[in-house]
Amino acid sequence: MRIISKDEIIKNERQLLAAMKSSDISVLDYLLHDDLIFTNHMGQVLTKEMDLDAHRSGSLGIHDIQISEQAIRFIEDIAIVTVKKYIAGKYNDEAFEGTFRFTRIWKMFNHDWKIIAVSSVLLQ
Repeated sequence: MRIISKDEIIKNERQLLAAMKSSDISVLDYLLHDDLIFTNHMGQVLTKEMDLDAHRSGSLGIHDIQISEQAIRFIEDIAIVTVKKYIAGKYNDEAFEGTFRFTRIWKMFNHDWKIIAVSSVLLQ
């Protein structure tokens, strides 16, 4: 049985944040599972392709992400990450900023961690 390390998830979370900030489609494509379910802070359910398309088209641009809290829990080959983040950017040419709580579920597939579910809540 493979030993699972928090360091792997922390590394993947850092890669994810950098990819979100730079709209790096190839990294996002690698980290997000094809069957991803993302429930955003407005209650909309998005797919992987919808998320990638927002970055690809330039309709979503993030210029600042600051993490203030993060917790990681493991259940077998699943990692549950909760993180509080300040995010600033633009969506459809409208500036936005706010503090959000994200819950991400990572699952191991053939020695690679993939995000299978995300939920976000706007805190302020």
